[in-house]
Amino acid sequence: MGEAEIDIQPMITSAMAFGDAGMFGNMQIGKWLKSNDNALLDDSTVNIVDGKVKQEVNLKLQNVESGDLELELEWIPLDQ
Repeated sequence: MGEAEIDIQPMITSAMAFGDAGMFGNMQIGKWLKSNDNALLDDSTVNIVDGKVKQEVNLKLQNVESGDLELELEWIPLDQ
């Protein structure tokens, strides 16, 4: 089936820097850049969308002939 590693640090850093995302309009607040050191197919942006911090990630699966993985991550603060 393959495998992929996801670096969630860009999302954590961005979400912590902005605090309450509900106070902001839709906007980009961070980015994880495609490089030879990761399996990203495209740059992955961290956005505030409808008061929620979200990140779409497209990864090429490793240790397999072909395949990719599309994810949408959402930041949920533990104090909610």
